[in-house]
Amino acid sequence: MNSLVSIERSREFFPADKLLNISATSSVGDHCTATDTYTDYLRFWQTSPLQPGHVVVIALPNTIDVLHMFFAVLNSGLVPALIAPTTPSERFGQIIEDFQAAALVKSSLRIDGIPHGPGARAELIGRWSVLIFDAPRMPSTRPGEVIITTSGTSASFSSGCVHRFESLQANGLRHAHSIGLRKEDRVLVNLPLYYSTALVAQAIATLTLDAQLVISGPPFLLPQYTRDIAAHRITVSSLTPVLLRQINACEPSGLPPGLRVLSVGGDHVPAEQVQRCLQANPQLELYLTYGITEAGPRVSTLAAHRVDPARYASVGLPLAGTQVRLDWLSESPWQGELLVSSNTLLLSKIGRSAKSPLVDIDGTTWLRTGDIFTQDAQGYLFFKGRKSDFLVINDEKVNLGAIKHICRTLPGVISCRTLVKPTHQALAGFELEVTLDQSIVPSCDGPSFKQHILKLLKRYERPGRIDLVFQDAGSIVNYK
Repeated sequence: MNSLVSIERSREFFPADKLLNISATSSVGDHCTATDTYTDYLRFWQTSPLQPGHVVVIALPNTIDVLHMFFAVLNSGLVPALIAPTTPSERFGQIIEDFQAAALVKSSLRIDGIPHGPGARAELIGRWSVLIFDAPRMPSTRPGEVIITTSGTSASFSSGCVHRFESLQANGLRHAHSIGLRKEDRVLVNLPLYYSTALVAQAIATLTLDAQLVISGPPFLLPQYTRDIAAHRITVSSLTPVLLRQINACEPSGLPPGLRVLSVGGDHVPAEQVQRCLQANPQLELYLTYGITEAGPRVSTLAAHRVDPARYASVGLPLAGTQVRLDWLSESPWQGELLVSSNTLLLSKIGRSAKSPLVDIDGTTWLRTGDIFTQDAQGYLFFKGRKSDFLVINDEKVNLGAIKHICRTLPGVISCRTLVKPTHQALAGFELEVTLDQSIVPSCDGPSFKQHILKLLKRYERPGRIDLVFQDAGSIVNYK
């Protein structure tokens, strides 16, 4: 091992003693001690044949182990990339190729089901399986970097954003400051750790502040969630808008009184849902957050419990150290694409068909978010939809984001999505799929529910087809 490798491998990008502040709920199970597993993982990676900067794909469920593995990889001079453990086997091959990964960590590994070269070998590391690839290409990433995988809104499911770990840490601390996170807080993580909200805004920020991190995990079950808050004396939690709607519908008496802070992010939150939550939980500090769809970290926060109800539809003000501007749309001069500038932006995109969202304007680097916003005179941001949600059909401008928002305000709606239907070079229209909680809207009410949606839309806004999906809300994981 040459001197460069030795220096890179000896650097501790994150202090291991902070991992002592992690515990888990009974639904996850604590199968390891706080020091032994991390030490074992660190020893494994530091003695592996991988070169500094090589990517290690980690596909593990929400456990203490997943963070031990993440930080052991990082502190070994390698680049961790967390992905969903439920990723289909055939997709692993594309992810490994596109990330130029040198290793894959998985809970149960069938080599014959994952594309690999003839020299790949499988090993065990604790209770996990590792597939190390033979003679991988020299890495394009460097020690101290992390890959945040992009969400389903990305053009490719095997793309990611390369960040410096210290940038993620800085962004997490800025978010923590915006919601008033304290050292004495106990933070519940029940969102998947392979998404940046849980990894950066919760796990990294909490551990950096020496607060207590308690790991739960999907699927989200409301009775278990409220029990976990009470049993583990949770003071801070984060949810998606879908889960907030479920709580508003099923917990009219409010959340356990020990919960001090609730942050909500990942999608737009209807103002009426904000008002309902605050009315049911007058003691609660409710924060609405916005993060860049394809680049992870948080951008803005609204302290909903401290603002006028007219701003409940806002995602608040930019975080400290974050600048924003709107690139005005010619057809709508009052709204535009949000551009963000910060020293916590991604370094680059990685993966198939990866295109950099970074642009230089007047000597400043900005990230094009692809999200359409308005901004009031006091700087509060209001989300209007994705840039791709704006279509022109038969000379009429149609905002698919607004149509989805209308649907989400209806009782029983869990989620909805639109599908654009092109015909040759012209847009013929779009279709709408709405997923419903069958306990609130039974399938027999489907026809009348469709008619109700159509009545809420202008004639040119109506979809060519509406598909209704009826499911048990408690069995669905709607994380973003």
